[in-house]
Amino acid sequence: MDAQELAILACQKSKEFLKPGISEKAFAAKCEEIMYSLGAEALWYPMLVNFHKNTIYCTRGNHLPAEDAILRETDIVLVDFSPMKNGLWGDYSETLAVGHDPLFHCLITDARHIFELTYAYAKHSETIGELFRFCEQLIQAKGYKLLDPNGNIGHSIEDYDNQDKRIYISPDHESIRLKGKRWAIEPHIGIGNYGAKFENVIEL
Repeated sequence: MDAQELAILACQKSKEFLKPGISEKAFAAKCEEIMYSLGAEALWYPMLVNFHKNTIYCTRGNHLPAEDAILRETDIVLVDFSPMKNGLWGDYSETLAVGHDPLFHCLITDARHIFELTYAYAKHSETIGELFRFCEQLIQAKGYKLLDPNGNIGHSIEDYDNQDKRIYISPDHESIRLKGKRWAIEPHIGIGNYGAKFENVIEL
């Protein structure tokens, strides 16, 4: 099992612990425990767990999993797993609905659709700019906004201790070619007080 497979499996296993009353902090600790039990050696980026209105945040810089952020009977949850195995990075996100709020389910459905179309389009894109513009048009057509504070829809996967070498999928790097690298595709979209994203890694 490689790092990406580990991230995906950890996400699936963690869902049985996602029950109303648990805090972001406690759920983040459980997710980390699961990753290490599956063979993760470290996390290249700290575990992200965001409930309710905190789903607008997509970095630990703006939000840390909190003890007083408690999962409700009807809620929306964004999780982002970043394990390392043999020095290689995994990076996987999902947004989940708890209960039956139509707004949350619609947002999640649209986020998944935008992600899937962007992920598929990446296989036929030459440059970052081409891929970014495609995704941006999808987001705008659905009436959402891109929530990433740096305006990107993903980044390169650099492995080992190379976070500072990440190349972001944003207009700043529009001429950079995609081929020959692995990329995390993760458009984080939002409307009103809530956000959603899905993420997976693709090798081009």
